[in-house]
Amino acid sequence: MRMISDNCSKMSVLNRKLRLLLIAVPLTLAACSEQKTAEAPVRPVKAYVVQAPLSERTLTYSGVIAPRIESQLGFRVSGKIVERFVNTGDRVSAGQKIARLDEKDIQLAENSARATVGAAKTRAGVAKDALDRASYLLPKGFIAKAVFDQRQLEFDAAQSALDSAQDQLNQAINATSYALLTADKDGVVTSVRAEPGQVVAAGQTVITLAQANDIEVSVAVPENEIARLKTGDPARISLWSASETGGQGRIREIAGAADAGTRTYAVRVAINKPAADMRLGMTTAVTFKVRETAPLVTLPLTAFTEESGKTVVYVADQDSQTVRRREVLPEGVTEDGVRVKSGIAPGEIVVTAGVQFLKDGMKVRLAKEFMTATADGSGEIR
Repeated sequence: MRMISDNCSKMSVLNRKLRLLLIAVPLTLAACSEQKTAEAPVRPVKAYVVQAPLSERTLTYSGVIAPRIESQLGFRVSGKIVERFVNTGDRVSAGQKIARLDEKDIQLAENSARATVGAAKTRAGVAKDALDRASYLLPKGFIAKAVFDQRQLEFDAAQSALDSAQDQLNQAINATSYALLTADKDGVVTSVRAEPGQVVAAGQTVITLAQANDIEVSVAVPENEIARLKTGDPARISLWSASETGGQGRIREIAGAADAGTRTYAVRVAINKPAADMRLGMTTAVTFKVRETAPLVTLPLTAFTEESGKTVVYVADQDSQTVRRREVLPEGVTEDGVRVKSGIAPGEIVVTAGVQFLKDGMKVRLAKEFMTATADGSGEIR
């Protein structure tokens, strides 16, 4: 009996220990879970020190070398083209033949006008003789004054008819000469729009002639930058195919209205001394230097994200190693990044990578080299 009692006592102690262990295990697991939750991972970030804005910046756009003067040449009379003497790319001189029309109908019109002039001269001569006789007989009283007036009227009408016929003959002669199309200046044929055998109307374009000695660069400037440019501003021009080949120029013309399709403004830049390698149609890079009346800071494009329809960036605090959400107002895109009108100041630290994963107040880790970089103002930290 004593042995049974001892065994019961041991079992009672063991049960108490198991109950205490079962109570302690959940508490330990809960404490571990709370510790794990509290120790959230710190996200490493790439940062950028906002630089002070410059009072002067550069704008670079692509452009195309184009002729300053480009003419659409066509016949001044209608007819059928029988010959064309030039092709696209040909260089022509002033007075050189371009194309010729069939002259048969034009020549017939000229012959008819000559015959009309001959007949008018005959009538004018007869009227002149009648007027001379009336002038001789009127003082002697052999004819009435009314008869003399009638002869004078007939002569005036015949003379007017002769003048009109002569003008028509001159027009017919000019029309015959218009059957031959010639270049009015030296240039390069940039396009051909009519072929031999084709019937063309008066004024219809046959070729496009560019004055090759006077070239310039055509540039399309977006509407958010056009207000910073004005006629006479200097520009630097370099060829895309040969960056070492270029020259200086000045803005000659700025379009008064934006293009309906691209919403850009056409700017014409005259080249001061065009290089020999510059040819029509070549692509160029045109650089303008503009002064800022109200300089704006510029941030990398990767620093921006959108939340609730607003543009935001995340500003890092170097002491607390946390980030704060900041709403900003972008002004426009440049070759260096995005210009910001408000919401950020020079010297602040902005996160430039993975901003879509950040939250307001989140802990982050900046690079160790950040202290040195912020001291010398080198900008972006990787």
